[in-house]
Amino acid sequence: MNDNLKKKILSIDGVTDVTEDRQAVFARMTSSKTFSGIAGMCDIITDENFSEIQDYIIEGKMPTDSNSILVAKLISNHFPEIKVGSKVNLILDEKSITVTVSGLYDHLKVTNGHDKLATDSTQFFAPKSIFDKAFPNIDNYNYSWSVVIDPEKEKSVEKALDNIIAESNNISLDKFKEQVEYEKMVNEISFGGLQILSWLIFLFGVINLINTTLSNQISRKVENSILRSIGLTEKQLYKMYVTEGLCYLFAATIVTVIIGTPISMVACRKVSTAAFAGRVLPYQFPIFDMGLFVLVLFILEFVLATWSIRKYRQQSLIEQMQSRE
Repeated sequence: MNDNLKKKILSIDGVTDVTEDRQAVFARMTSSKTFSGIAGMCDIITDENFSEIQDYIIEGKMPTDSNSILVAKLISNHFPEIKVGSKVNLILDEKSITVTVSGLYDHLKVTNGHDKLATDSTQFFAPKSIFDKAFPNIDNYNYSWSVVIDPEKEKSVEKALDNIIAESNNISLDKFKEQVEYEKMVNEISFGGLQILSWLIFLFGVINLINTTLSNQISRKVENSILRSIGLTEKQLYKMYVTEGLCYLFAATIVTVIIGTPISMVACRKVSTAAFAGRVLPYQFPIFDMGLFVLVLFILEFVLATWSIRKYRQQSLIEQMQSRE
């Protein structure tokens, strides 16, 4: 059946190659009364993926016999009784096979034909001999193929593949462009939430700066009135307000850069590792956002200085000196 399907796909005008990406079956694993079991995809250890899997072994070692398997470290984290040396039951097609956990691997780094993360990510790795015990009449465990096509004939190839899929009830077509759109949607939601959080922090910072500036001006109202009574001009007072505001501005900018940059670099590393399956994206300093932040604060300080001067004009020096608010 697989050979016939492969020949049919290769016969489509525009298809240049069909590669076998992954050999896997759906499996369940149980061990005891305290561990009710977990299900997921179990991939075959092949000559092609052996070295990669071995590189990402966290504990234990690769299976050395036909009764050992590898389990994702994530499973061990949630179920501590599943560890190297544990005896578990691997259930394939309702047939239970007792095996030993020989090692734990990092499921975020091991690829499975669908990149490093997918809804059907690999939960177990097992030698082909274990599969043969459960499925003695099956030789081919192909789970996914990659169809390489001529980009100029993309539409006609897609149509032909859709026709083949419509004739079968046990295969599906996973299009690359649909995966790209899905990843874009997920990333927009995730990073959009972080962007909203950053703007909320920015808003709180602006509110705090306004509160600090106004509180300082109010607390020094009597002092400023006395200075005016002995010769301080309105222009000099305005310059004093602006200078103090600029000091606040520079202090806020320096603190933001010194404290915020290391935190942002760590957050970028953590978020990119989780979102892109272990891949660390390089941190880029948000020049535009930082420039906008400084510009808003700069304008704000001039507005507050102008507003404060107008408030002083509405009261006489005597009234300002008598004020205790």
